Amino acid sequence: MKHSLRSKTVLLIVMIALTFSIVSMVASGQIIQRLINLSYQGRATDVSKTVAAIMDAEQADTLKNAVMEIYRATDEKVMSDAWGTPEFDAYCARYSHLEQSGEFVSLRQTLRRIQDANDVDCVYLVTIDIPTESFIYLVDAAYEDACPPGCVDPLYEENRELLKDPNIGFRPYITNTEPYGWLVTAGVPVYTAQGAIACYALVDISMEQIRAQQSRFTLICSLVLAALTALISLIAIWVVDREILKPINLLSNAAANYSARQEDSNELDNLPIKSKDEIQLLYSSLLKMAHNTRSYIESLKQTRQVLTETRREADEMNELALRDPLTGVGSKLAYDRQVIRLTEEVRRGEARFGIVMIDMNDLKKLNDSYGHEKGNIAIRKTCSVICEVFAHSPVYRFGGDEFVVIVKDRDYDNIEALVEQFRSLAQASDGQPWEKVNAAIGYALYNGEDTVDDVFRKADYRMYERKKDMKSTQQTEA
Repeated sequence: MKHSLRSKTVLLIVMIALTFSIVSMVASGQIIQRLINLSYQGRATDVSKTVAAIMDAEQADTLKNAVMEIYRATDEKVMSDAWGTPEFDAYCARYSHLEQSGEFVSLRQTLRRIQDANDVDCVYLVTIDIPTESFIYLVDAAYEDACPPGCVDPLYEENRELLKDPNIGFRPYITNTEPYGWLVTAGVPVYTAQGAIACYALVDISMEQIRAQQSRFTLICSLVLAALTALISLIAIWVVDREILKPINLLSNAAANYSARQEDSNELDNLPIKSKDEIQLLYSSLLKMAHNTRSYIESLKQTRQVLTETRREADEMNELALRDPLTGVGSKLAYDRQVIRLTEEVRRGEARFGIVMIDMNDLKKLNDSYGHEKGNIAIRKTCSVICEVFAHSPVYRFGGDEFVVIVKDRDYDNIEALVEQFRSLAQASDGQPWEKVNAAIGYALYNGEDTVDDVFRKADYRMYERKKDMKSTQQTEA
């Protein structure tokens, strides 16, 4: 069966238009989905880091020990997939009294504040049981259907690296389950002051809404591309009929007539055919297609701009996590990052630094006697004196009543004088109990052989020796 030139041309045009539409749709869909996934994974990681920086690691460690004591004493563990069954309820009842503990209540309140402030689905703390390759819930900030302490879930395949290196945390992963839908989850370790892992801070962010928007966007783009494909096909067929087939038919008729009446040879010479007309019209159609494509790409750029803005907001949240909200100095997270840089300097043999530890005395007594607001005043007062003395060095609030200073250059050379200046200013402070500076100070300098942690431990030891001397002196005077 022979096919006419028109049918072949129409078929080719339709195939090209459909192929272009399908490829564009698939490629753009994959790009958008990858950008969305990366953005949500980054945000989940940043929020989990914020949680880990803010959490009271000592409380978390105390609660973990209480949960694990019951967990290890329980012969038969009931997994969370048995939720709602009598066996599951009986298992969870073993841990129910822990929900009344001060650690649990305090940690849950903190988690809920973070959860509400960051507009995420859930923030929770878990610990890992390596022998059974599972994780156990400690505190869940969810307001409804919260996983109780002791609730057990198996590790996902994405998290099995934790079994080899617990310090890597829960790298961001995306799941789609019937009860929760699309979720992105990430978690980082929460370290105690001794550097041990107290627990893991995990964050769940729902992707249901963005997936629905993505589906709607894909549907709209598909309809638009289908309409454009139909319109372009109709225009192309009209152009072929008018600019290609019509001249060919004229030429064919003229040739046939010429064969019949050879004397009318002027008819071929006078046909209205220009050799470049068809190419120019085809190029014009392609320009229209290109214009439509650019409009579509522009919409993709706008989507990416929205995702970039979301990433920027996550970066701003991370910046807040590096700053202690009470005193304005660096946070524990900021100190940990500085330790990484110092460790690199030690590795290169360029390190020349010291660490100063300052620990406030009797802060708990001050809080109990006058209230936490007065305690906060005392913390800010102590921090102000530290920043005044060590004006050229970064100061970090390491814990509730501890501060760390990393000295270099000028402060490194004058460390003894600065330490003595701090003691003098502390002794000279007067006023109400919360207006006085009552703190022990100790320092250590890098000797070319120690690690950063070694220097930290030496400074911490000397600070505590000084604290003992101060308490001994106070008892003697009393």
